[in-house]
Order: sequence, then structure tokens, then C-alpha cells
Amino acid sequence: MESMGCANPSTLSIKDLPWQIHWSKDKCTLCGNCTSVCPVRAIELGVHRKRVLHVPIGLEEKATNLFSVYHGIVQRTDIAHACVGCGMCTLVCPNGAIIPVRGDEIDKLRFHVNQAGEPRRRGGRRNSADSVLDRIKFVRIS
Repeated sequence: MESMGCANPSTLSIKDLPWQIHWSKDKCTLCGNCTSVCPVRAIELGVHRKRVLHVPIGLEEKATNLFSVYHGIVQRTDIAHACVGCGMCTLVCPNGAIIPVRGDEIDKLRFHVNQAGEPRRRGGRRNSADSVLDRIKFVRIS
């Protein structure tokens, strides 16, 4: 089995995004209206695998994995496809199964967008006019 990708310090999770999409598996009919109307393509309709760990009581037997396959909505974590919270998916959903919710940690996405995945330069400068460190001017004292 091949790995699907790698996780590194600059990888974002759904919790790092300013808007998180809450989706109800029970209400959704998989019509695809929400994915087709999203202006930034933040959500995708796809096939997913769910793993459930089965541990017998008393640990008499070895723990086993149970896998189930289901169709559903997944939120993308790419910076270019981050949800903007417009609510178009909620408007077109006939069953009210999807809603964007404002996240708590909005600064992480701003950091990743500004850095473009690159580490800070020496001295913490980014060569942008709105950065505090870039506005400080150093002169030589002799």
C-alpha cells in the first residue's frame, strides 16, 4: 500500500482553517449541489474509508481493525482552496446537511499564506510593508 502524502510542519489540518465545514452524514443525499456551487472548491465528494478498532473485553484476544467504506463530503486543506464562509453550500443543500462554521484559530492560515511554506528569513523579516520588523530601520552607530 502506497502512502497518500506526507505530513510536515507546514501541513494544515481542518482545525487550522478559518472556516470548518460541518457535514451531517445522516441528512446528506449525496446530490453534489454543494460541491458544484462552492466558489473556491473547498469541498469534494468522494469515497472514504473509516477504521474502527475492535478491542475485546479482558484482552483475551488480539485487537482487530474493522474497515467500512462510505461516500461523503471532505473539506480540502490546501491554502488555495480554503473555505471563505460564503454559505453557498448551505443555501443549495435541499436537506440542510452542510454548514460552514467559523473556526477559533484564524492566525495559522494567515501565517501559512504569508510564509508560503518557507521559513522566516534571518532576523524575522519577510520583505513586506505591513510587517513590524520590516518597518524598523536600523542605522549604524559609529
